[in-house]
Amino acid sequence: MTRASVLIPAHDKPTTLPLTVDTVLRQSVEDLEVLVIGDGVTDAVRDVVADLTRADERVRFLDFPKGPHHGERYRHDAVLAARSDAIFYLCDDDLLLPEHVADLLDLLEEHTLVQSLNGYCRVNGDVEFFVGDLADPESVELLLDEDIRHNFVSITGTAHSKAFYERAGVPWDTTPPGQWPDHFQFARLIRHPDFRGATSGRMTALQLPTSEDGRDTWTHAEREAELARWHELVVGPDAQARIDEKVVAALVPALVRHSTAAVRLRRDVGLLRAEIDELRAT
Repeated sequence: MTRASVLIPAHDKPTTLPLTVDTVLRQSVEDLEVLVIGDGVTDAVRDVVADLTRADERVRFLDFPKGPHHGERYRHDAVLAARSDAIFYLCDDDLLLPEHVADLLDLLEEHTLVQSLNGYCRVNGDVEFFVGDLADPESVELLLDEDIRHNFVSITGTAHSKAFYERAGVPWDTTPPGQWPDHFQFARLIRHPDFRGATSGRMTALQLPTSEDGRDTWTHAEREAELARWHELVVGPDAQARIDEKVVAALVPALVRHSTAAVRLRRDVGLLRAEIDELRAT
């Protein structure tokens, strides 16, 4: 029985995709599948995926033409094609630690939408946090507040049950202009009455976003080199312990920084709403 389905949207990253998929196939939960969702992939990506599917029957390729934006609609097709009720997400240039699927499967036994402790890797080797907890009503309230636009859920590191997704009736769709695909979709799920969220106490998914630390100017070779360094850590025998150490080192500064930011945001939004109410009254 397939216990987990890991969905990886792909377009033009042939150098990082093999490292990403490798960390899924190394999970402590072996009875899983990888669904690579092709959004008009390049020939180089198609060649890489062909090698991956030949090497391991757990890897499947859903080959679609280029769709609008990031091909978000195809993720709905992938969810429906999944052989498991546990739907996991992963970007094609991020990595999973070996216990990631096991951790979130445990959480999914009592919850409908879950995530790893969310954050990202810095170029200098440190980690940062997107502070928030899907089990905390105040965190969820901030995430859903359209005036604040606070987000602590990502594609990488998030999972939900397929049954919940189908009940919610809000399939993946093209992200409206000015919004983030992860926030747009997961906020729609979180608003459903059956939402029961949880955030793991461990960072088991490593994100290396192109929007941080100047990575947006890097070549494919530079991206591959950085991912290879983190991949070496991930496949090592003490991988989770080493990430846990980085998490502890970043924890207090992150909490102070984000608590201050949250207070400031609440103040600014309160002032804005007061101004709007005053204008409406005149």
